[in-house]
Order: sequence, then structure tokens, then C-alpha cells
Amino acid sequence: MLSYGCKKEEFSWGQTIGDITYSGNVVFIGHEELASLKEVTSDRLVFTEKTGALNDITEMSILLGGVSEKTPYGFLRAVNSIQTTDGEINVNTSPATLSEAIKEGTIKFSGRLVEKDFSLKSKADGVLVNGPAKSFDGLAVTLDNLEIMKEGTKIARLNGSIGISPEIDISIVIKFNQVTKVEVSATLSKIDEVSINSNSAFTGTRELTAAEFIHTPVVIDSVVFVPEVSIVTGYDGSVSSSLSAGVRQDRTITSGTRFEGMEWIDSPLDQSVSFDFLTPALTDNSDLEIFSEPEIRILLFGMPLQTITAKGYYSLKAQKNMTPFWRLSIGNEGQNSLNSDILGLSEDHVSSLSIQSSEIGNSNSR
Repeated sequence: MLSYGCKKEEFSWGQTIGDITYSGNVVFIGHEELASLKEVTSDRLVFTEKTGALNDITEMSILLGGVSEKTPYGFLRAVNSIQTTDGEINVNTSPATLSEAIKEGTIKFSGRLVEKDFSLKSKADGVLVNGPAKSFDGLAVTLDNLEIMKEGTKIARLNGSIGISPEIDISIVIKFNQVTKVEVSATLSKIDEVSINSNSAFTGTRELTAAEFIHTPVVIDSVVFVPEVSIVTGYDGSVSSSLSAGVRQDRTITSGTRFEGMEWIDSPLDQSVSFDFLTPALTDNSDLEIFSEPEIRILLFGMPLQTITAKGYYSLKAQKNMTPFWRLSIGNEGQNSLNSDILGLSEDHVSSLSIQSSEIGNSNSR
């Protein structure tokens, strides 16, 4: 459950809201103004009438907009120009940063992202969306004969379950319109259980988005966060015969980083894993990787703040007339990245979530 810095149902008004003091040129666009919002593009807002706070907008203003049907992520924009045409107000804008909009304060976004707070945006055929379970409250999908490769009569299908339960902690400190400290940590509880069955040899690369989800907007002292999650699966490589194989990994990864004193400092990566596998059935060479990759995006006023990728994979290598004939390995690749644009910092920062591949079995051991 997420914790909120300011628990209010209505969009907040005023220059000081909760733990944040906004700059004097910030104009809050709430329900009254949003009701007259006719059109939204990446660089323009069109209002049908000049009502409420719209009367306060100048070319020096920064607009902070709440959540509505036309603005599902809210918005934070600098005003470039204002024109009135046929009674409509056209406000030309460009993206603004937190440090431009906030004089001082601390923004805290903290909690576990649970299934009940998400809605489904899209899913592929052959993918079932799991409901909540007592043992796992994150997002989970079932691969139900998901067709990952088809060439004539050649078919490869994936089955299994992919689950992700993220716990996110973000703290942003702003003083004198400058971001002075950022602390970010993420703990991912992952289930990667994927089996593949093919009726023939195949080669190539395929990546498929199994499902996409969007979280209910989280408004903290008028700052709008919207988490999104996508789950990707696929293969890379080749196998020279029909194949049946499967691996389950239950992995927990914790990554942390902080910005202070004008530099980023990463905490050591922490992880634990348990696994099991089905004995591969194949008769010829293989150099194949099967993967499942959740991606978590934390959007701030619709702009990416944090993006986390965590690709769990297993690799099946086999060579005829060699001992052992096949070897099975598991690992994780990914990153925890912070986007500088919305923060008003000069450079993005990326922390690695890569975990070295390790062998879990071979034809001599099982």
C-alpha cells in the first residue's frame, strides 16, 4: 500500500501544500479549469473559456495540472505564449522541471505496488491475467500456449507464469529551486516460470509484450505520480532439433542509489534466488536463451522519473558428442535508471541490476 504525503481527495490549492512550498509563478489548474479544457497536445492546451485560475496565467507562469479524463497523468508545463482565438484560450507550453516549480520541500513516494491498484492496458493472445493471490499481491500473468514462433508448420510456444511485486521508495529534496538530494530504492520480488515447447529446430530473436498495466494516479502534495508496468517475454538464439525445457526462478533484488553533493552513489546490489527446472528434451545442438522481463516506469506528471528493468533468463547450451551434452544456466540483466529531465539535473543515472549467469544443471547431473 502506498503512503501519501498529503491525503486529500480534491486537488490541492495554494502556494504551500503539505511539505512543499511552490514557486510564486505556479498556477494550479484544478477541476474548474480542467472542465473547460478542450484539447491537449505535447506543446499546447486549449480552453473553451477563461475561468478560475486561468485568469492568472501569464507568459511567466508554470502550470501544474491535476488528473482528469484529458490529463490522466496531470501536467507540469511552462507557458511560452497565450493567444485568444474565437473565444478559445490557446496556451503554448513546454515541459517544466520540479526545480522550476518548487521553491523548497520534500517529495516522498513510498510503498508496494499491488495488483488491486492497477488496471490492464493491453495483453497478447495466449496471455491470461491473474487475480490477486494470498501468497503474491503483485502483478502476474499466465502464458497459456503463447505462440512465440511460427514458420509454416514449425511452432514454438511458451507456458508458465511471470510475476512482479515492486516496492518503491523515492525521496526528492528541493531547496532554493534546486534538487539537492534524491534517494531511491527498489525491491523487486519476481517469479519467472517459463517453459518452451517446439516441434522443430528454429533460430532468431523474438520479443513480445505479454501485458501492460497502469496504476491509479497517486497525488502527493499536488505532485502526480503514475506507475506503469509492462511484462515482456521471448527468446534469442537457436536450437537444431525439437525442444522441451522449462525453468522457474523466484528472485528478490534490492537496488538503491542516492544523489547528494552533486554526485550519484549506488548501494551494493542485494539478491536472493531459488530455482527448479525440467530436464531439457532435445537431440541436437542448442544456443538458446528464454527470458521474461518486467519493466516498471514511475512517471511524474507523465514524464519518466524512474525506469526499472529486470530480465530473468535461462540459457540452454548443447553440443552433440560433447560431455555433458547440455548445460542449463540462469541469470538476470537489467537496470535501475533515473531520468534527469523532470528533476532539472544535468545527467541521467543508471544502476546495474545484472547478476552473473550461473549453471544450475547439466546432462550429467540430472
